[in-house]
Amino acid sequence: IMLKSSLLEIIRTFTKQELIKFEDFVRSPYFNKKENVIKLFLEVKKYAPAFESANLEKEKVWNSMFAGKIYNYGIIKNLIFDLNKLAVSFLDLEFQSGKKFDSDLNIIEQYHLRGLLNFAEKKLKDSKKELNKINEDTNYYFYKYLFESKEINYMPLKHDLKDHRSFEFDVFNKNLTLYFYTMFFEKNYNSYQLSFLYNKPIDNKFVDVVIKSYEESAFTTFYSDLIFYTFKTVYDPFSESNYYKLKELYYQNYEKLTKRNKYILSCTLTNFCKNNSDAGNLFFIKERYQYLKLLADDELFFFDNINYIDRIVFMNIIISACSAGDFDWCGQFIKKYELKLKEEVRDLSVNFAFTHLNFKNKKHEEALNYLSKCVNATGMDKLNVKSYQVFIYYELEYYEELKHLTDTCRHFVKNDKIISGDVKKRFINFINITNRLSDYRYLTKTKGSDEFILKEIKKFNLENNAWSKNWLNEKISELENSK
Repeated sequence: IMLKSSLLEIIRTFTKQELIKFEDFVRSPYFNKKENVIKLFLEVKKYAPAFESANLEKEKVWNSMFAGKIYNYGIIKNLIFDLNKLAVSFLDLEFQSGKKFDSDLNIIEQYHLRGLLNFAEKKLKDSKKELNKINEDTNYYFYKYLFESKEINYMPLKHDLKDHRSFEFDVFNKNLTLYFYTMFFEKNYNSYQLSFLYNKPIDNKFVDVVIKSYEESAFTTFYSDLIFYTFKTVYDPFSESNYYKLKELYYQNYEKLTKRNKYILSCTLTNFCKNNSDAGNLFFIKERYQYLKLLADDELFFFDNINYIDRIVFMNIIISACSAGDFDWCGQFIKKYELKLKEEVRDLSVNFAFTHLNFKNKKHEEALNYLSKCVNATGMDKLNVKSYQVFIYYELEYYEELKHLTDTCRHFVKNDKIISGDVKKRFINFINITNRLSDYRYLTKTKGSDEFILKEIKKFNLENNAWSKNWLNEKISELENSK
């Protein structure tokens, strides 16, 4: 069935403008000399933008293209294959067309290989001028280093000592060093973030050496400091001094940053606040909202031609807005941007967003209804779904149902091979504390309260890390105040 082909999966991602450009690409004899491939594209194009019509089945496409001819599976398969290859080549060309400095380097290298050194030098000089106009970031240091490398390569060819004497080797080394540091900390940020969530321990020995080297380096800039402290927020996820330093650097240099880097740094600061608020530091709930509001107000999630919202950022904005009590704004945000989520995560993300919105607004039955639609969740998503099920059952005082659910949760966490040991322990503590609170509440209503039991639960909660600690503290306070 053509509907499930990789060709249609790729073409469905094309914008209206990209589809027009792709038609020009397919019609170009430089890229394609097969008339039947053009005919296939024109047939497929009729069903834009969804490309989901039953008329896109192979035999129906054949009959439309070759009326009166006997269906030939081999020919239509090859035509689909050829058009798919063109779609992939088009993606590559579109991506490369946005990488100006890579293109400049390729042109410079071609001039060099063809012996056109004067052309190469002029192009190199012009490219360096253009590079100096962009915002400083890891790519900036990378291209500075590459352009300067080209300059060094041309020196022996020219035999001009004046060029050698005027070349700033310390600047060359600085850009190379800055590229290493910023790339190292960027890539290791992702590694440590995953290590924090999942069972992926990291040996710190080499990382510690690089941290010490950077702290002692003479080659630092505002941007390298931003990336360094970005990394430090996951390397030491509860260090407030690292957080405040990053926050200071972020606001001081906000206007110097690309939209992409504003987005990344807002997410970094948000993640730190979330981890610390989840651990019981309520101050960071309010802190978090400022960055997420900035993401939404400045639409920082749309950068580098990205026209969709990352699902984690989407949910963080929902959670933060609800924590601030901004329920109407939150509902409007979901409806405004739900179609900007990728299709494969849209249903789960939107239903979970409405689950959280209704739960925080104390509409527990409605929250449970949306939660029931959160199907096919895996890993941390499944853990979050189970958490909200526990929250809602507790709030609705489903005593027996909660007993059964917490038992199911224990088995799920015990058998899961992906979730880290630390997260498993915190989740089990959450399950056990919630279960004990439910028992205490039930016994209080049937046999009267026992203050000693509640004190023991409170003591255990204070002394142990637990999932959703803020919610547990709130439930304990409610029971204390109800006596």
